[in-house]
Amino acid sequence: MEGVAPKYKKIGLKDIKALFTDRLWGMETDFASKAWKGLVRFMKLARITLDSFAEHRMGFQCVALSYFVTLAIIPLIAFMFFISDGLHVSDKLSDLLHQALPDNLELVNIAIEKADNIINAATSGPVGVISALMFVWTIIWLMFQTERVFNNVWGIRKIPRNILARFGFYLGFLFLLPFLIVIMCYGIVLYSNAPSLLGLDITSLHRFFGWVVFYAVTVFTLSAAYKFIPACKVSYRHAFTASLFSSLVFVAFQYLYLETQVFVTRLNTVYGVIAAVPLFLIWLNFSFQIIMYGAQLTYALQNVDDYRL
Repeated sequence: MEGVAPKYKKIGLKDIKALFTDRLWGMETDFASKAWKGLVRFMKLARITLDSFAEHRMGFQCVALSYFVTLAIIPLIAFMFFISDGLHVSDKLSDLLHQALPDNLELVNIAIEKADNIINAATSGPVGVISALMFVWTIIWLMFQTERVFNNVWGIRKIPRNILARFGFYLGFLFLLPFLIVIMCYGIVLYSNAPSLLGLDITSLHRFFGWVVFYAVTVFTLSAAYKFIPACKVSYRHAFTASLFSSLVFVAFQYLYLETQVFVTRLNTVYGVIAAVPLFLIWLNFSFQIIMYGAQLTYALQNVDDYRL
């Protein structure tokens, strides 16, 4: 009959308590209001994400990924400079890295110096070539481990992809990486200098817009990672939705880390010059945890309607 409001099921204290127990999975919402259905779905998504993260021991895997990144970062920079040098753009890449990271020039110089040592060793003879190949293997191994962790989110133990195809994809990405870095650095430098080029003095608005752009880039990057890295069919709609939330937390963490530098003074007192190492590891670990929570949320969004304990 038109004009008659639908009669919803009355929600009691027992139903509210069920949201926090395993009875959540047996709750009927056919005759519930949209708000209650949304709350039940939200609680299911939270339970799947948190329980799966703990069940798969993703925290330990994020620590392992932090170790692999620390091991591979200098060889990765060396590989980027080796490829860019062959195209006569290595100086431009170095200048862009300095301009894009003006607050960390000392670390940038150290990274470039160590990367040059790897390149010089690679061109010194057969022993140097073997050493350089071992460094390249650390980069490939990092990619293998990253793919393995993403597959663990989806419960994939045996990867259906051909090993040669995976190697080809990794090597192709490595060769494209210097160009991607150059494009990103150009964008950062152009964006940083845009107000002065236009004769504008809008420091606060400029910084806010910078974080908005950073959030948009993070959403695009993480959604692509959630979609394409796992060796299974992932809906981009769910990957994009998860990346909206994980990117927001990721950007907020970067802001707190970069703007407040909570533990810098204390760590400098204890560790001195090498304080950057534990800070870098802490940053990596928390960043990976945020990213993997987003991957777990993607899994939850895609399987929430069929999920059973």
